[in-house]
Amino acid sequence: MRSLAVGSLLAGASVSLWGCGGGGDTTAAPVAPASSPTPSPAPTPYDPTTVQNVWDNHFGAFGEADVERIMKDYDATSKIATYNDNCFADAQATPAGLKYYEGVSAITGFFEALFSQLNETEAINFVGPKNNAAIVKEGVSGVYNANVFLTWSTRADLTVPIVKATDSFSFKKVGNDYKIDIQTIVTTEEKTACPSPVLTQKPATGDKPINEGWDNHLASFGGKNITGIMLDYDANSIVQVYDFNGNTYTEHAGLAAIETMFVALFQAIKDGATTIGDPNTEGVEIGLLEVDPDFNSVFLAWKSNSHPKATDTFIFNGATIARQNIVVTTKSRMVTNQVQV
Repeated sequence: MRSLAVGSLLAGASVSLWGCGGGGDTTAAPVAPASSPTPSPAPTPYDPTTVQNVWDNHFGAFGEADVERIMKDYDATSKIATYNDNCFADAQATPAGLKYYEGVSAITGFFEALFSQLNETEAINFVGPKNNAAIVKEGVSGVYNANVFLTWSTRADLTVPIVKATDSFSFKKVGNDYKIDIQTIVTTEEKTACPSPVLTQKPATGDKPINEGWDNHLASFGGKNITGIMLDYDANSIVQVYDFNGNTYTEHAGLAAIETMFVALFQAIKDGATTIGDPNTEGVEIGLLEVDPDFNSVFLAWKSNSHPKATDTFIFNGATIARQNIVVTTKSRMVTNQVQV
């Protein structure tokens, strides 16, 4: 199921999104005697007691466009938030590209529509962010750490292509089982109409620990304050970064590595200023800011001259950022559908 050769969706039971079958020598194989048929392998029982097991089910079900199977990973309180960054506008209070899917019925409808959109031969041409696979983090020291980070794209010549996509999955424990708590998805879909602005978006301010942590993070980021921004992390924090420019993945675990990352990021943003030394010319804008205390999550889309596309999903443990997944396209060489130009 992890092959990058991608087959057709919904074209038959033996054909999958990820192209598991077909190809190779077409010479007919000897037929086994009727008295000794080859038994089919027994299906793997669904065992959601680890994040890896849930992800294996999810990825396999996605590859086979199996809505019933993929819905085993969600429950009535699960949420998916999607954002088409082609709709980016500097008006994060009512972002035009944002949609919510909450609960079993809405999420089922989301996957039915997505699988229909991808119903073309070899639709998906890339899976990442590392070694053609997602990064799976088990729930060490609490469920806030249970996380999956995925990047992918489709061929640009599809009827409705998804030129770039990133998913961040945060998990919850239900008894002994893991379920997807919140999934944030950012896509680049130039041929998809922008949905109407979400008018019921949660406010970015509040009195929860996550609000305190986020307020400090946003102020420190805007001021490029390394000392201030490092107050949002601890020794167990992990920041993962994927750059579609060059298809590079890096992991920054712990305080020293995260600080080094921010020093480099702030310098890159400064270097992108059209007037040296003037932060007002760095081109920093926020197109989406969703602070959701119910899911301990912040969903952010931003850009700058140095980073024409950027999105972050933060998972908080109180006021501390436990996991942060960042996907960017840096400016030095823009990439389109995995082809550098």
